[in-house]
Parts: sequence; structure tokens; C-alpha cells
Amino acid sequence: LEARIFTDIDGKTIEADLVSINDDQVTIRRHNDQRTFTLPLSQFSKKDQRFILSEKKDGRLSLTDYAGTPGKPIAPVTKDPVHFKASNRIDALLLDYWADESVNPEPIIDDSTYLRRTYLKVIGRIPTYAEAIHFLSSNDPNKRSQLIDKLLDSQGYVSHHFNLWADILRVKTTGSQGSRFGGIYYAAWLKDQIRENVPYNQFVKSLLTADGYAWENPAAAFYLRDFGMPLDNIAMSTQVFLGTQLQCAQCHDHPDDVWTQKDFYELSSFTYGLRTGINVPRDTPEYQPLYRELNQRAKAANKGKRPNKQAASLISTSRELFYPLRWKVQHSDRPLTLPHDYQYDDAKPKDVVNPHVLFGDMPIGELSQSTDRVEAYDNWVTSPENPRFTLVIANRIWKHTMGKGLIDPVDNIMNDTVPESPELMDYLVELMQAFDYDIKQYQRILLNTQYYQRQSVIDNPDLTDDYHFEGPVFERMTAEQIWDSIATLMSPDIDHILLPTYTTQDRGIRYTSNSAPGVIKHTKGWSQQDFLQYIEKTTDAYRAHQSARTQLNELRASGVDFNSPQFKAARKEDKEARKTFSAMLNGSEFQGNTDDEPAMASNMMMASVAPENVPKAQRSSDKWLRNIRRASELQSPMSNGHLLEVFGQSDRMLIENADNSGNVLQALFLMNSPQTNNLLAHRSAPVLEARQAETPEDKLATLYVGFLAREPTPQETEALLPYFIEEPDKARERIIWAMLNTQQFLFIQ
Repeated sequence: LEARIFTDIDGKTIEADLVSINDDQVTIRRHNDQRTFTLPLSQFSKKDQRFILSEKKDGRLSLTDYAGTPGKPIAPVTKDPVHFKASNRIDALLLDYWADESVNPEPIIDDSTYLRRTYLKVIGRIPTYAEAIHFLSSNDPNKRSQLIDKLLDSQGYVSHHFNLWADILRVKTTGSQGSRFGGIYYAAWLKDQIRENVPYNQFVKSLLTADGYAWENPAAAFYLRDFGMPLDNIAMSTQVFLGTQLQCAQCHDHPDDVWTQKDFYELSSFTYGLRTGINVPRDTPEYQPLYRELNQRAKAANKGKRPNKQAASLISTSRELFYPLRWKVQHSDRPLTLPHDYQYDDAKPKDVVNPHVLFGDMPIGELSQSTDRVEAYDNWVTSPENPRFTLVIANRIWKHTMGKGLIDPVDNIMNDTVPESPELMDYLVELMQAFDYDIKQYQRILLNTQYYQRQSVIDNPDLTDDYHFEGPVFERMTAEQIWDSIATLMSPDIDHILLPTYTTQDRGIRYTSNSAPGVIKHTKGWSQQDFLQYIEKTTDAYRAHQSARTQLNELRASGVDFNSPQFKAARKEDKEARKTFSAMLNGSEFQGNTDDEPAMASNMMMASVAPENVPKAQRSSDKWLRNIRRASELQSPMSNGHLLEVFGQSDRMLIENADNSGNVLQALFLMNSPQTNNLLAHRSAPVLEARQAETPEDKLATLYVGFLAREPTPQETEALLPYFIEEPDKARERIIWAMLNTQQFLFIQ
């Protein structure tokens, strides 16, 4: 947040951050103790009044929070009155369905339940205390639809829907998938697609037709994610985009569906020409002269009786420097053949396979080139005439909003699958097509239905006739929603704490999401002589690194004391040599400074948990808070032991591989974790708000609104208030502990 010096009319000054404005009431948060104050605008100096009003005019100061310097613009949802007619039509179709099933729908929920559900469903976190108060105190009859529009247009929408699609597409920003296979570029690109509200069919087209390097075309990581496994990639693609699982047909005819092994191979031949990895000298013409010169030098140097180590090092170094160039998606003319053990009568083993679609009428024609085949494949997948493309995305977003699809699972549609309500499913498909695959417009329609506002229902998947869509499904938060909600309690400005760039490292080469990796980004336009000189210089660093590592390993093997001066000196030399070689791999000498990697803007910092605002005695207990961000702004998946991992975050190995079931470890984590007890009980935003309340009743109500988005019931007030009056600190800690460990916090009602 941008720090300002606010001056009241008595001449006293306080250093504080802007929080919100409501009519002429301005809320600020004081720096020295993080207390918030709400004062009339007239109480501020003329200079600060002008600043506050200008921030409001520019859209940075709203009813609920202060966005500071805006980041990338977020495409607003189209506010079309026809959406409400479509919402009413959905409700009418559901009424007919309930009548046929002889069931009654659930009642409409109250404002508190609606508020919390909508924040979690649309932006993936609970509302802040200020957001809850503004909504619950409003008498506007249209406040529910207004809330939907506000959330659809927010940064939180980008964060939450990134988590959804990162799980579906198995986006990883760690390990080889995050570095050499382009995950960090993929993740940043995916956020931009959501932020810009790119139509779904165009989004899929970008993925299916992608080629090149991930830092030049991040969508290429879609194919790199299944590096060296083109048949697995086609199986994943049909599961995600067509809701059709073909994995079984890769080895034999599908035992439960109509697809044959030949069907699988005919579909796979569309994209089989895309190679995910290249031979750098052979497949990169711009580097071929350089490699010829290096090989000639090696041959000349090796004419003697012994191989020349310097020449060998030149070749090794060049491979290390240009290692990232291997990971490219490139078209080839390689044919796809049936397996050698193919056993069906419709073809022979090792026959060349020609492309053919699974369903629909699509004239193929001559597709001799890989580019032509991929384009034909994309045109078939994303065509409105494809019987499953639109159905799958319409059903998937319905499930994301309501908890269960009209076809469930959403990605295992078979030849005989029938939706729960065929009439409603057909209408949803019509809507998706009518709005040109605009996901936000489609979601706006779903969110404005009466059905979305109905009380949730517990669905027992083991009882197929137990649930008839009487209301949305009662479900536990995802791991990301739990983490983001706790982060919101610690910092109400969490949506604006953004990760400037993803960064990872592989084999000493640094990968950053806004530029080419390693030395490659610095060498455009270099002459062959420039490259040779740099390779020779890097070779010296490489040999020094190898020598220092060998010496250190020999000392370890000899049993020398690790605390001896000799071993410490060797370890220091190894560290310095490794650092020097890494700098050469990454072209650090060209960088000077890191201006090409933008620093985190001031509005992305958390004043409430910045180290300088935390007493030294407390710093060790809340290191995890210093860089706290939403799950979408962290590396993913997170490591073992992190809250996200404990609560079932997907490992991104399989499609939608998250686990939202409960276990003992989760219960122990919430009951005993200092992060979810001590810090939330003493430094969370609702606690800071409660300290300003004048009466115990108001303090208790503030905690409830901050954590559960509702006020306590009369029974809860009667039971807790005496304890709260007698021992306020202990009562506060135990009340917060109890709220975190109940279904009311962890589940979406």
C-alpha cells in the first residue's frame, strides 16, 4: 500500500494507509500499531482530501479496499440485461425437472450465507470484515447481482480461476516442468488469458496450435508438459476438452465405450508430427555454423595421441550454455504407425496411420504436412458443430459454480451418457455458443439464477437417487480456498499482493517468466566470434568448477575433519567456482542490474506483516507471513508440510488431482498450528477491528463477521459473552480456534 501522512484539523499527524471510503467516511490503517480508524473526509488536511478524492476518481479507492497503483487491467464482464432472462429460463427448466422428479427445491439462503458462498465461488476466498459489513448493511434490493459484477471484475477472480485451470491443465512452476518444460511461462500466460477474458474457443486454439519455445510462445508448454509422450498428450487433450477418456484405447479397444485402438491412433496422428525436443545443432540453423567451428576445433586439437581436454570442455560448455534450446515444440514429418503387436483385423501391425476424427462429419482431404494436420485437428475440436466441445465446458463451469455437473464426472462422457436434465443441458450449450464462449458472461447468468441462491444440499455419491439438484452441493473448501481465506484474515489487501515473475532454476540456468532463460536472452545478434569468445571464457569457469568440486569430493572421501581449515577452504572455493560458472550460464555480466525483472510495486507489500513492523521476538514464529500471497502467486505445487499440501492441493500430475477429503493430519494442523492459532488470534484483521469496538457485544460480533461473515446468534451471544467479559484475551483465542475448526469455516454452505 502507498504510505501517506494524514493530518487532522488539530495539526496532529499520523502515518497510515488508505483502506476504503463510504460516502464521506474514510477508513485508514495506522502504521505503528495497525489499528484502523474511520473519520469524516473533512477531518483530513486539504492536501490529503484532494489525494483521497483523486484516488477515488481514478478507481483505486472503493467501498471496501484500496487497490493502490493498478496492475494489468482486468476485462470487465459484459452487463447485458438478456443475462437475467437467461437466468430465469434456467430456473424455469429446473422447476419442470423438479416436478418430473417429484421433489421440492431448497429455500433461498440469507444474505450472510450468500455473501460467503459468492466470495468463495467467484474469487476463492472469504470476504474481509469491511466487505462483509458493506454488503450486510446495504438495503439495496439489487445488491446480490451488484456483488456478482464486482467480483467477476476483480483481481480475485483471476487468482481463483487460475487455480481451477492450473489443476485442469496440470501447470507446474517447480521441477523440470516449471523450468525447461516452460511451466513458469505457462502459468503467467494462463493468468493473462483469464485476466483478458479470452473466449474459451480461442484459448483452446492457442493451446492446440502452439509451437516454438515457451518463452516466446508460452502456450507451447501445453505440449511440453507431456514431453516425449505425444500419445499421452492426445489422451489428456480429449479428456480435458472433449470429456472423453481414451487412455484404455491406447493399448486395446475400450472395454466400456465404443472407441477402438485404431480410433485412438487415427486421432493421435493429427498431432504426432509435433516434436517436444530438438537436436540443437541440426534443428537450429542459426547455431549450425557455431557448432561446426567447435567440432573442427575439437578435431584439430585431438590429432595428437591424447584427447585434448580443453577441446572437450568447449563442446561440453556449449551444450550447457544452450541447454534450454533443446526444449522446443517443432513440426516434423515423422509418421505414426500402429504398434508392433497390434492384434485387430482392421489393420496390420506397423501400418502408417492416417488422421481421422472420433465423431462428427469432418472432411479431411490431403493432410501431408504436420501444420495442416494440427490446424485440422484444432478446427474439429473447437468447432461449434463438435457435439462435445461446447457441452463439456458448459457442464464444467456449471459444476464449478454449483458443485456438481449435470453430467458427472465432467470428463468421462461415454456414448450412452445422458445428462441429469437433457433440456437444461441443451440450453446451457445454446447459451455458451450464443455468447461466443465468453466464460464470464456465462458465469454471470449462472450466478444470477435463483437456483444458485438456494440452500446447499449434501450429495452422497454412493446413492445415485439421493440428489436431484434441489440446491447447490454442500462442499468443503479446496486447499487454495482455505489458504487464501486465512491469508485474507491476515491481510485484507491480499488480492493486490502479486508475484511479479515466476522464477526457477535447472542445471544452474535461471528461468524467469518474463524473459528467455540463461545467457540466451543476451546473445541475440551475436556474431560467431562473439559466441566463441564467450564459450571459451565460460569453459575456463566450467573447468575451475569441475576441479573445485573434484577436490572437495576427494577430501570428503579421505575422511578429513569437516571443521578443518583445509576442508573449509575447499568448500569455499567450490562455492565460489559454482557461483562464477552459474553467472556465466546466465549471462550475469551483461545484466549489470536486474531492471528487466520488475521489482514488486509498493502496493504489493504487506505493511501489516512487514518484518520492520514485527517485534524481533515474534519474527521467528511468523516467517511464513513475510511473503504471504494468494495460492495463485506461490510456486505450485507447494512442498510437503505446507498448508496447501496438507489440505490436498493437486500435485499437477493428473487432471484435477486435488483431494478435498478430510484426514487426521488436517485436523491436527488446524488445532495445533501456531500460524492458525496464535497469529490469527492476536494479529488478524478481525481482531484489530474488534479492538476498536466499545462494548464486549460489539467485539464478539466483529469477530464473527470477520471470520464467518455473520453475526453470532442470540444463543451464541448468551453462551459466549460472560466468558468474553471475564477473560477477553483467552476467550478471543478460544472462540477463534473454535470457529476455524468447525464446518462453518471449512465448508461452503
